[in-house]
Amino acid sequence: MSKPVELNSKFGFGTMSMTWTPTPPPTEQSVESLKFVTSNEKFGTKLLNGGEFYGQNNANLKLLKAFVDSNSDEFNRNLIISIKGAVEPTLRPDGSKESIDKAIANVTSFFPKSKDSRPKLIFEITRVDNRVPYGETVGYIAEHVKSGAIDGISLSEVGIESIRKAIEVFPISCVELELSLMTQDILENGILEELSKHKIPVIAYSPLCRGYLTDYTYDHRETWLQDIPKGNIKLNFEKFYPENYKQNIKLVEKLYHYAHNVKNTSLESLSLSWILAISQRKNFNGIKEVTQILPIPSGSTKEKISNNFSNIIELTDEDLAAIAKICQENPVQGLRYTKELQNTLNG
Repeated sequence: MSKPVELNSKFGFGTMSMTWTPTPPPTEQSVESLKFVTSNEKFGTKLLNGGEFYGQNNANLKLLKAFVDSNSDEFNRNLIISIKGAVEPTLRPDGSKESIDKAIANVTSFFPKSKDSRPKLIFEITRVDNRVPYGETVGYIAEHVKSGAIDGISLSEVGIESIRKAIEVFPISCVELELSLMTQDILENGILEELSKHKIPVIAYSPLCRGYLTDYTYDHRETWLQDIPKGNIKLNFEKFYPENYKQNIKLVEKLYHYAHNVKNTSLESLSLSWILAISQRKNFNGIKEVTQILPIPSGSTKEKISNNFSNIIELTDEDLAAIAKICQENPVQGLRYTKELQNTLNG
């Protein structure tokens, strides 16, 4: 039977902000940023995370192809690219065989298996389509692993039962879930514990909570929310509603002060260090040994990437307890997305 794709980096890198924004950065700039984050000796990662629907007309796949085409064959063989897809124009997941086949055919048209220098490809259906038994959907993806078209399967925003159904069908390389100091759901709902039992890595998306957990936000806290450009998708999410922002910025302020005054680091570095401190930690939150967790921050420029990645610190049990106390005393207000979208999470 096929084995999961091994993830050997501490981090991954998210590429959504490079193509799915009202004003994406130039392709040349993004290619240079991808070269920087995958080649840096201090924090370089070989795992890139993208989406079939991250921008119009396959914009994200085109960017990733431009990056791959600019590299040597040897360099590309060490890369892993995880792609979400199989969604309707409304962004509703479609787990049918026709949809899965179409999505994987589209992805592999940019990265054909005929090229022996192709990066390893992991495919995940974006969330759970409740119209199709989840085990069947995973089975449709597995057919493409068996044929060699792709190399592995990831899951997206799944609950415990879907995880169990999936692993009965085929080995799972990783599971993409939201995790940050402002979104700790998987620590509390049993999902991280379930994945840890099976040693399935977590790809932690939005580890800086879509920009909340940065020094920049703290420094501009009076105007940050109103300065987010109209059309930015995160303004649709409840944490960014003005009435919730007033509460949530209090947590940002407390975490900022802990980062700078206690740990002598930035808020973004504290936030990423917190995730890495949990990764593979023993006896954490009732879990005997936590599975591997790879945060996937993004960054449109080399400067932003360096700010995110460069100053990772070690956190002790005392630090984790102090951070937990700050979070408990300043609870986050607002759902992760909206009431309408909430039932698409942890399906």
